[in-house]
Amino acid sequence: MSPLPSESKTEPAYQVISFQPHREAQARKYITRKSHRKSRGGCLGCKLSRIKCDEGKPSCTRCLRCNAECQYSASGRSKPARKPAPSKRGDAIGATTALTPYTPPFAFAQPSAIALANTYLQSKSPARGVSRVSLLHHINQHFHAPSTGLETACGQMAFIVGLGASRPYLLDVTLAVAACHLRHMYQTNNDDDAAVSACRVAEHYQQSLAIRSFNRALGEPLDQEASDSVLISSMMFNLLSFALDDDDDPARSWVFTAAPDRLAWFSLSMGLAPLLERTKRFHDRSILRHIFDASDDERKTYHGDGAKSLSRVPPHWLRLCGLDYASADPDHIFYEPVRVLAELVSTPVSHESFFLYMAFFGKVGVAFRSLLEHDSEPAMWLLGYWLGLLCRFDQVWWLSGRARRDYRAICIWLDKRKVRRRPEAEGLMWRQLMVDLEGATQQAVEVKVKGFKRPEPTEILA
Repeated sequence: MSPLPSESKTEPAYQVISFQPHREAQARKYITRKSHRKSRGGCLGCKLSRIKCDEGKPSCTRCLRCNAECQYSASGRSKPARKPAPSKRGDAIGATTALTPYTPPFAFAQPSAIALANTYLQSKSPARGVSRVSLLHHINQHFHAPSTGLETACGQMAFIVGLGASRPYLLDVTLAVAACHLRHMYQTNNDDDAAVSACRVAEHYQQSLAIRSFNRALGEPLDQEASDSVLISSMMFNLLSFALDDDDDPARSWVFTAAPDRLAWFSLSMGLAPLLERTKRFHDRSILRHIFDASDDERKTYHGDGAKSLSRVPPHWLRLCGLDYASADPDHIFYEPVRVLAELVSTPVSHESFFLYMAFFGKVGVAFRSLLEHDSEPAMWLLGYWLGLLCRFDQVWWLSGRARRDYRAICIWLDKRKVRRRPEAEGLMWRQLMVDLEGATQQAVEVKVKGFKRPEPTEILA
């Protein structure tokens, strides 16, 4: 029996054959790639673009080349410049979780003219507008700063960006909001049209990316992370639908158009209510818990179970809606909307009460929208009054423009129908209603209101 061949200790020599046109095939030795450690210590801009970062401090080479501010995650410890991040799993986790908290999607600060970021210059693309790296830079600059208007609640925007790494639609819609905010800042400071256009392109481009994957996510099973992601994204979509209009001329409002999609913004906002119901089992442990808690008072005035009294609703409001104080049908199309508006009349304006004011959208549905589409005067008045209440929040950058324009448009629309000049009791009712509507933007002086006993208003001719 022949002995077994001895085991060779030389590694196999792999070869690579290259084929090129009109040339003989050539073989070359295969060179294995040099082993290396993965680093998780790169800057946020390079992470977002999935590009290797040299981790230079205070700024990496790529951020210097792009003229962008270099931002690193707050890991709680300093690292030497241009050295790879530790490979221990604990350090990697610390670098991603010890981040600054996030600002609720509908409470971003009013932009300041002082630190307007010049992010539009080298990094814009004609097809996509302001780059994603620049938008991330804008988030880091502005969405963590203390608000100059309404205070933001325990913000965790960096956490949202991190969550968006596994939920692309969340990151995309967050960048769309950043582009929208940047556009608003340029417009507020009367900057050049090219910068505004680049922001607008990025806003729509990022939003279109988000919509594709968001629609798919709605059909997938939910867990805690998915629930928070779809809720935050939905709130940001609502924000964008309010802020997309930048024409403050009431004549250009949807109120005076017959376009079939004129109430698309209204329909989008209505979609949040069923999504909240679907994700209800995850609310107790949600990062949005503070918003859920602020959406009702201790007496469960806005969202409690059972029929609520109409005792705070003025009698001429009830007459407009076809109701009276004996009515006890909460399913009536106007019952809950008019009741909530009456509760909000004397509600002070604050960061916490903002979420109470938004309760109106949870009380209207498809039937109410249909009445608006058919120019129902009661529905128009109720919506106009709510928009007037929202005008009290003049420091919310994405909200005040649309609220003010559409509120004025509804006032003009009702006056054009000469509602104040109608005969007898109907005319008196409408004169009272128009006085109330025109005063909706003013904060009520008297907080303790048990009933409305107002003097008869002086007739105002339209």
